Amino acid sequence: MKKLLITGISGFVGGHMVDFLTRNRQDLEIHGISRSQPAWDFVPVRPELLTNHYFHRADLLEIPKIKKFLECVQPDYILHMAAQSSVAESWKTPVFSFMNNTNIFLNIIDTVRLNDNGARVLSIGSSEQYGVVSAQDLPLTEETPQHPANPYAVARVAQEQLATIYANGYGLDICCTRSFNHCGPGQTDRFVISAIVKQFVQIAHGLQDPVIHIGNGSIVRDFVDVHDVVAAYDLLLSKGRRGEVYNVCSGTGRTIREIITLLSDMTGIDAGVHQELAQIRPIDNPCIIGSSEKIRRELGWKPSVSFDQSLRSVYEYWDHRIRQEGAPGNN
Repeated sequence: MKKLLITGISGFVGGHMVDFLTRNRQDLEIHGISRSQPAWDFVPVRPELLTNHYFHRADLLEIPKIKKFLECVQPDYILHMAAQSSVAESWKTPVFSFMNNTNIFLNIIDTVRLNDNGARVLSIGSSEQYGVVSAQDLPLTEETPQHPANPYAVARVAQEQLATIYANGYGLDICCTRSFNHCGPGQTDRFVISAIVKQFVQIAHGLQDPVIHIGNGSIVRDFVDVHDVVAAYDLLLSKGRRGEVYNVCSGTGRTIREIITLLSDMTGIDAGVHQELAQIRPIDNPCIIGSSEKIRRELGWKPSVSFDQSLRSVYEYWDHRIRQEGAPGNN
């Protein structure tokens, strides 16, 4: 049985990835590594499907422990998702964000190089790597020049460049993604879709005045459902070309205010909108829309979950969670 190591397994995408694999890939022994124990409340991973899953608590910055761990497990595949993944947080802690995201990746791939075990590595990047682009650059392809405009994006570009160097210079089997904005149940409210949907749920429960608080409402983002994202990662792990980069995106852009309108129509809640200056970033990309033509052409992947379905699943998640938190004995 092949072994897959997932870094950052405790997170939002990690939980959905494990759920996907337990349903679709019984041929893998899954090892997860993270600084915290998974506490997923958004995926129905049944206990009987977890026979071949192993969790390891570790800090990827601790090189001796990571080297010993990889020597022991000898994974055939590595899905590297561990990261400080918030752009807003990277503006608050730029040094930590950059050092953490680049060094943990470098520790992983250099250990793979030293072990020489031929592991296939999928390095997860971000659409933020493209930076501020003009309308004529849209949709963004993998050939579009990268101009990172925040500390998080700079670290992601560095990560991808390290992947290229290790693939070309040392012969490692690495491919990369530039993953566009995810959405889905279980995502923290540090991210825009989850934050907005949570506010609609709080309004529905009488916990918030009918006003949605946002940052810049005019920015355009390309959102892709997390269930489609993990399906793309599974394909890339097995079929992505060594040394190549793939966009994972929907190809459709929406403004934040348009999303609020969609949620108002979906919920029947007529809410005002208040722009919070504190939530506006020093530099923000006005419009990010990607092209998924390369991954469609080479691997046959395309999004299958509609944006409306995504919004409903996020609403149901927050509605269930808030109902539970408000139940007697849960306060």
